Amino acid sequence: MPYKFLFLYYLFLFMIKSNGFCQKNDYVWVLGNNADATEQTINNDSLRLFTPFNFNFNTDPMRIEYFPKRQLRFRGTCGLYCKDNGEYFCSSNGMFVSEVNDAIMKGGDSINFGTYWLQRFDPIKGIRYGHNLFQGSLFLPIKLSEGKDLLYLFSSFFDYDQLHTTSIKYSVIDFEGNSKKGCVFKKDIILKNFKIKNNLQACRHANGRDWWLVAITEDNTTYHTFLLDPLGVREVHTQKLGKESPRLALGTSAFSQQGDKFGAVDGAYWDSTGIVSIYDFDRCNGLLSNPFHDTLVIPEASLGQGAIFSPDGKYFYANNMNDLYQYDMKDLSKPRVHLANYDGFYFGDIPGFRTTQFGFWAPGPDGRLYNVSGAASAKHMHVMDYPNEGGAASSFRQHAIRIPNNPWSIPNFPHYRLGPLDGSSCDTLGLDNHPIAKYRYEADSTDHLQLRFTDLSYFRPETWSWDFGDGSPRVSTQSPYHTFAQNGTYKVCLTVSNENSSNTNCRTITLGTSSSYDEAISRADVSLFPNPVQDYLLITLVEYVPAFGQVMIYDLTGRPVITQRIYYGQNSVDMSGLPAGMYVWKVMDMVNQSPALLTQSVTGSYQRKGEAVVVKEGKVVKM
Repeated sequence: MPYKFLFLYYLFLFMIKSNGFCQKNDYVWVLGNNADATEQTINNDSLRLFTPFNFNFNTDPMRIEYFPKRQLRFRGTCGLYCKDNGEYFCSSNGMFVSEVNDAIMKGGDSINFGTYWLQRFDPIKGIRYGHNLFQGSLFLPIKLSEGKDLLYLFSSFFDYDQLHTTSIKYSVIDFEGNSKKGCVFKKDIILKNFKIKNNLQACRHANGRDWWLVAITEDNTTYHTFLLDPLGVREVHTQKLGKESPRLALGTSAFSQQGDKFGAVDGAYWDSTGIVSIYDFDRCNGLLSNPFHDTLVIPEASLGQGAIFSPDGKYFYANNMNDLYQYDMKDLSKPRVHLANYDGFYFGDIPGFRTTQFGFWAPGPDGRLYNVSGAASAKHMHVMDYPNEGGAASSFRQHAIRIPNNPWSIPNFPHYRLGPLDGSSCDTLGLDNHPIAKYRYEADSTDHLQLRFTDLSYFRPETWSWDFGDGSPRVSTQSPYHTFAQNGTYKVCLTVSNENSSNTNCRTITLGTSSSYDEAISRADVSLFPNPVQDYLLITLVEYVPAFGQVMIYDLTGRPVITQRIYYGQNSVDMSGLPAGMYVWKVMDMVNQSPALLTQSVTGSYQRKGEAVVVKEGKVVKM
């Protein structure tokens, strides 16, 4: 398969530094297969292309990065956990636990072992395919009374002979074991035997330390609630609240980020009806109440029933493979809003197989909601930019992000940044909410001086104060718009407060430039993904808002072959019409009709006998 190659050369690099290291346990998403399917051998060395990758939210905007040595494949089951500072710690595909250097974690070599496990493992190739159980793995940390930290991995166990998910199992990881790379010292302990849906969801207890875990019976009628605390894990409630659905129904569930609501969507691919269920949830006693049920029409062979709440809890989103709906949580008696219909987009030459229909959700730390297609080999993700907004203002963009390869995989995790329910009868541990300030911003596409700021603060902020660094008055709006008078570099600070404390997060924002020699340009951070590129190139521009940004791509004769306007954030460039070969790129910003160079090339790549090699500073770099 031919590939296009870009010279990689950075004149400068500036990495975002986050304010503080608090509760970033979901900041690195491991996605996609391992790279065996696209591995080529060159001079007794291997080049791995495209398939293993991460979403890294430690930068803003989020970056897509290679993970070239990954041993695990991720299909429907994808659990992960990062350290509090955002560094990746471990993940599980339902068969193994992998640690930070991608080796199998000590003791984590066979999770959920059984007939289905054997069906998903190729010992000859050493491929660990992973389970197809959506939301089938979940990591929950717990602090013991003596101060020791443990990490519990809960897993749905699929009985291949019975064709049912027949139990919940758990394993326990010692954070400090194996030289602090983690060690599984308990494995495959049965929590409860019963026929359940695949999806496992959890919510922080009102005391701010313990966890509630909820699992639903296969027929959708009964909800089992478990409590994880320093004494271990045990069942607390069994509630028959649901509406019956067909056998082997598929779907997902979610807690609101405030922990006061629980929602689920399911439906069988041979049946025409799916069920939406929404409940109130009491974080103090773990009880569900006030059931609401609705129905969805499920397309034939549908594998895309998704459920998620907006970050502020105002809306609930439910979808089948073809339709996306928004429910108003203030008044569920209102008719649901139909937000989107699958637009028919597919990639490649097989429309029925490579569709980008809707699927499963995960909430990004950037306040966006990400949806991976229910199609088996979709190479795109859908994104909702403003899920706290009603109707079309939520900005749901279909197939917005081109990804290497991602069959059904999206991480499953709780909302780690939920603190105690201050003032409740269960707020007994003295773990008060001390707010942490965080925000993101985007520039208007027609006026780069007008920015939209989105508050991402957590631990129950009650007031907001914005200082835009341009001498304008402070603003107390939670997520404001602001127009700056002119190009320049501004220190924008958000301070959030509640009765316990205040916290301030400042970022340096550069808007345009005054000349081609402006040192402010050096703050720009330009990254490309993937490289080599086959069709679409993702260019991410960080910490610099261009007045009139352009990417220019040249062939080796110096002839420009693509010129495209680009903006702050992520930009997609279609290179599918170019012949295979090598290309040079640079990114410019226009200053009074004169170009200011943001980056230019110094490293390169070359192609030989149809085999791809990337050269960086004279060394071969494996991809």
